Amino acid sequence: MRDCYCTVNLDQEEVFRTKIVEKSLCPFYGEDFYCEIPRSFRHLSFYIFDRDVFRRDSIIGKVAIQKEDLQKYHNRDTWFQLQHVDADSEVQGKVHLELRLSEVITDTGIVCHKLAARIFECQGLPIVNGQCDPYATVTLAGPFRSEAKKTKVKKKTNNPQFDEVFYFEVTRPCSYSKKSHFDFEEEDVDKLEIRVDLWNASNLKFGDEFLGELRIPLKVLRQSSSYEAWYFLQPRDNGSKSLKPDDLGSLRLNVVYTEDHVFSSDYYSPLRDLLLKSADVEPVSASAAHILGEVCREKQEAAIPLVRLLLHYGKVVPFISAIASAEVKRTQDPNTIFRGNSLTSKCIDETMKLAGMHYLHVTLKSTIEEICQSHRSCEIDPVKLRDGENLENNMESLRQYVDRIFTVITKSGVSCPTVMCDIFFSLREAAAKRFQDDLDVRYTAVSSFIFLRFFAPAILSPNLFQLTPHHTDPQTSRTLTLISKTIQTLGSLSKSKSASFKESYMATFYEFFNEQKYADAVKNFLDLISSSGRRDPKSIEQPILLKEGFMIKRAQGRKRFGMKNFKKRWFRLTNHEFTYQKSKGDQPLCSIPIENILAVERLEEESFRMKNNHSAVASSTPSDQVNVHPPCAAPCLSVTRAGTACMVLLCSQPVTALHHSLGLVACWAVQGGTWGL
Repeated sequence: MRDCYCTVNLDQEEVFRTKIVEKSLCPFYGEDFYCEIPRSFRHLSFYIFDRDVFRRDSIIGKVAIQKEDLQKYHNRDTWFQLQHVDADSEVQGKVHLELRLSEVITDTGIVCHKLAARIFECQGLPIVNGQCDPYATVTLAGPFRSEAKKTKVKKKTNNPQFDEVFYFEVTRPCSYSKKSHFDFEEEDVDKLEIRVDLWNASNLKFGDEFLGELRIPLKVLRQSSSYEAWYFLQPRDNGSKSLKPDDLGSLRLNVVYTEDHVFSSDYYSPLRDLLLKSADVEPVSASAAHILGEVCREKQEAAIPLVRLLLHYGKVVPFISAIASAEVKRTQDPNTIFRGNSLTSKCIDETMKLAGMHYLHVTLKSTIEEICQSHRSCEIDPVKLRDGENLENNMESLRQYVDRIFTVITKSGVSCPTVMCDIFFSLREAAAKRFQDDLDVRYTAVSSFIFLRFFAPAILSPNLFQLTPHHTDPQTSRTLTLISKTIQTLGSLSKSKSASFKESYMATFYEFFNEQKYADAVKNFLDLISSSGRRDPKSIEQPILLKEGFMIKRAQGRKRFGMKNFKKRWFRLTNHEFTYQKSKGDQPLCSIPIENILAVERLEEESFRMKNNHSAVASSTPSDQVNVHPPCAAPCLSVTRAGTACMVLLCSQPVTALHHSLGLVACWAVQGGTWGL
């Protein structure tokens, strides 16, 4: 039995890796992989590996399909026989070579011919063991001669520029007389060839690695004394007998390969203009974009180009708002809202994928990496427990992971991209207007995307969202599956959460989270990411706390003999106001409405003869000013007042989150706990 996985390669560049199927000689993967190919290639290759915990994974075999043959297998299930992988046959790259035959008269008056072989450069050589230090050998070979010459080694490049010329004397029969043109005998041409071998210079005792070769017979110079071309490197022909193809088994593939021929943008201008007007068409079902979604057999095929086009021209939010509103009007049951694979769902999915990938990485990547590296067992199914494992310990480990993931998600609201917030706002408004008697529908309409279609899938399969480089191991994959199911249920805000689990052990585990604080945290998070600057900030009943903590305040000294001293104060930032007080829980000493905050600008480091300071002018009177000093190193910022509106400037280290919410630009710098508006 073997633990096998498969890689998909363009030539020798790996672009995808499947999960590991343990202890099987007939593994089933069932994975789809979609890739846009940004460059030319010769082979689409599939390698089957056997995982080895203690040594390097061993290659079982491969399937290599030439680019020209891909159309033969287009969208057909096909069994391919695995071929043996020989290091000498795994070649890629090409060589730019020039051959020139010239006439030379010796001192004795005899005419001989010299061959000049000029190797210009190579492109796309493989990287061997993380490095490529290539050099080339150029050999003039015949039945009774072999003369080889070598280029210099080019360090750390797989696109070496050699530009070296090598001269070889071409021997002629004694009967050859002095002539002014190249007219040599047929047998001489057929028996000579130029061979170029590429090698990777290695410091290992096993010698240099072979990268490929090319063989050019000199008969190419019959018609012309000069010949220049690019040549693909070929495998080494060592005459070894290949093993039977059925010795290794076979691989079942379904390959879909398409080539899109793209014209200049002028050809598409009428269609582009028609699609961009879709958001303003009444009803939206008559718009070009909506009709395109209905015509395409797969909604995804229409959603991908539509979203990219509309995002580029800033039209994606009004279009999605229009089609979402139309879909909500057709929905009869609030429990099924946005649950189908409609054009609306696919467009929102694609928008989140494009606009929210960085947000996803900032929120989850570090925690997912820690879970993958720790390898802690979190199996809570009594049937699947291994020998020596304790159910209570596993349940506690899983609870800690879920708590961490849940916390980083619900505290990430200020990092959510603006375009996603505007879309969620439109979903929330449409759902609340359609189902006025259901108070939770404004939350479930948003959570069905942000939790069920964004965070939960990323936790379940982090490699598909570039959170991990490859598939996780089976134990970690099981842990992430349990976390994903719990997070999905927490975010759904379903009334009977325990009943939503098919497994009894999951219902038992969920009792840890059957508390009101988790539901409140989800609602606060959904309130924040589904808010918009077009709304009245006070329309949300309860203020949403964005951040709070101690900072140092500098008194302005407004009286004639007032002192400009520094005091430690507790600052709070909500979606309604910015306040500070003597300590946590006290009455605010100063309150600044969010709608009065207009801009942010930077001050010089030593503006107040004290490092890391921030200045703010924000109050009901023009003379009020607060100078704030964060307790860590940071650039200085100023806040000034213009008329009756206040401009509050509190910034710190490099901003890691920028979110426009309810007219508020809130920035939070993670390092050191400094913060600002």
